[in-house]
Amino acid sequence: MTGGAGEMGAHACRVLADAEEIAEVLVADRNEQAAKALADKLGPRATPLALDISDPDGLADALADIDVVLNTTGPFYRFGPLVLRAAIATRTHYLDICDDFEPTLEMLELDAEAREAGITAVIGVGASPGISNLLGVLAMDECDEVETVYTSWRASGFQRAEVDTSVTSSAAIEHWIHNCTATIKVWRDGGLADARPLEERTISYPGWGEAPVWVCGHPEPLTLPRTRSGVRESLNLMTSRPRLMEAVIRTADRVRSGELDVAAASRALVLEPSTMGSAAGPAPSLPVLFALAEGTKNGKRVRVGARPLVVPDDSMGTMTGIPLAVATLMTARGQVDKPGVHGPEVIPARTFFDNLAQHARLDPDGERPTEVVEVAVEEITA
Repeated sequence: MTGGAGEMGAHACRVLADAEEIAEVLVADRNEQAAKALADKLGPRATPLALDISDPDGLADALADIDVVLNTTGPFYRFGPLVLRAAIATRTHYLDICDDFEPTLEMLELDAEAREAGITAVIGVGASPGISNLLGVLAMDECDEVETVYTSWRASGFQRAEVDTSVTSSAAIEHWIHNCTATIKVWRDGGLADARPLEERTISYPGWGEAPVWVCGHPEPLTLPRTRSGVRESLNLMTSRPRLMEAVIRTADRVRSGELDVAAASRALVLEPSTMGSAAGPAPSLPVLFALAEGTKNGKRVRVGARPLVVPDDSMGTMTGIPLAVATLMTARGQVDKPGVHGPEVIPARTFFDNLAQHARLDPDGERPTEVVEVAVEEITA
């Protein structure tokens, strides 16, 4: 596990160290002390490994005798293709949590090399991308023909402690600002196309009604449409409280004008007043995380929404690291074994959600709900 002692990797390591299918978890991290502390906490199946993945010889040695490498080290435009190429060279299966669209395209181009090496590589197995992609699969499965497929996640306010305004900014917030300011890739007119982020749309979710959403640069539109022929449009969308989104749009305009760079913009956004909780306006009226497909079924136009009913808690670490661990265990069981480089759609969706539910919060009665995903279908009459 590269970046194994980090916020995302630690949650995945914890799940894997408790799984009977896993003989050993290598907690690989540039911070040797943090890797050792986590390994000691996880028990005898966990072993610390000091590793700087920018060292090609050290990375190759680390991958030589393992079955699967999990890459949680960002930024992925630097370390996604780098670790995947090393995995192909050592014939090591690969999974990651990449949520950047640029390295996603670069890694998909390594598909033929991965197939020749006989390895399975799955990129973007977190919450969004990851859970969102598999919700998209379930929504599309309800359609005979699919015209559009959207994925969406909720943007929330920031704790002021997330950024040290006197020194540096949060990598997560900088990543968000980048995806709201750079030219992004979406799926339009049946193929990849350039687009400007933060385009406002209005969508309708079955049983929830209409609400505004904003287009964001993310990997889902790069992989979801490839799994079904005939898809004309695929976008990744954000929902948000209105004043937070107004602040994001203002900040993005300052980046585009050259007034701020991405790091300064992320600090400015965090310092914006009235962007958290009720001060930012009413909460979005759509689900927190969902996919939406439109197409035809039995000759009628339909709209299909899919949302998880059971997930780990809502921290970024668990919502990203635990799906990665679940997908890894499915790989170890032979349930994800297609050579090549794939998006999360290669993972059997229903099995994934059933397994993910085992790591979710219990309901007030101490039980897990029997239904783990809701798929809602409505006819489009207008």
